[in-house]
Amino acid sequence: MFHLLPFIDSIVGRGGFGNVYKGVLPDGTEVAVKRFKNCSAAGDAAFAHEVEVVASVRHVNLVSLRGYSIATTQREGHQRMIVCDLMHNGSLHDHLFGTGECLMAWPVRQRIAIGMARGLAYLHRDTQPAIIHRDIKASNILLDDDFEAKVADFGLAKFAPEGMTHVSTRVAGTMGYVAPEYALYGQLTEKSDVYSFGVVLLELISGKRAFISLSEGQSFVLADWAWSLVRTGKTMDVVQEGMAEPGPTKVMEKYVLVAALCTHPQLHARPTMEQVVKILESDSTPGPLIIPDRPLPVVANLADIERSVSSSGSGQLYSPSGFRSFIHRNEDAKLESPKET
Repeated sequence: MFHLLPFIDSIVGRGGFGNVYKGVLPDGTEVAVKRFKNCSAAGDAAFAHEVEVVASVRHVNLVSLRGYSIATTQREGHQRMIVCDLMHNGSLHDHLFGTGECLMAWPVRQRIAIGMARGLAYLHRDTQPAIIHRDIKASNILLDDDFEAKVADFGLAKFAPEGMTHVSTRVAGTMGYVAPEYALYGQLTEKSDVYSFGVVLLELISGKRAFISLSEGQSFVLADWAWSLVRTGKTMDVVQEGMAEPGPTKVMEKYVLVAALCTHPQLHARPTMEQVVKILESDSTPGPLIIPDRPLPVVANLADIERSVSSSGSGQLYSPSGFRSFIHRNEDAKLESPKET
């Protein structure tokens, strides 16, 4: 059993699927309680099964679930709640885009990036059935007292049946983080999480938001902006200016390139999370790292489209170099481009 602290002071997060409250267990332990919106008894059995599966998953970079509750009250109606550990440092979103300037030093950002990658790799490879999160974003990366990353919020998680290459499902997620194949066709795979991870990694490195609507109908998509810099040899321009305690240039550059590869619009060009962990944890830097070129973004303006068509001579709306590989060269080490395993 648990009880919530006073309502006004207890809300610690808000989301499309429900609010998160600060709660206290009988022994005084503080917990986070998520109460889901618009529930009905029809889906209770499936909800209970999925929560029990997720609750059995334990990893240092995943938020641990302590329990759940399904109940109907006269005042509140039908309710579903899950209880998990409370993270006093809040979310990555709070530190990147909350009030005040983001002061995280590079070593902290690097530890968060690796923690995110390890948590997702565990969900994809070490759980049966594999768990696809499908709502990876900065607000779902929580930070403990030591700024260790904890992947949170499995309310949208989907379980991948063994032997199936993808799951077709109603699209759920957050603008700017959703992979193209998932947004357009509802095709959900582990590579969909890889794309979202890449966007969060870019936010972590650059301090910029995933998606910003500009004036006159224009949009700023972080993944496209970062690629435009990488493609023109300005990789380090992606790194947030004035970062406290910046890391070695070659290491930060490697992280930008990994993010660019993870956010490639073609899912087969993306690495697995297991491969991402190995690259990020490696002391060596990739060189050459082969990153397949990409087509024009959905939000490309008319000038980009006209320039692409005139350059290709074929009328196809691709970048001037089509799908030829972009090769980033580094003299210190050699790493083959990630391949499917």
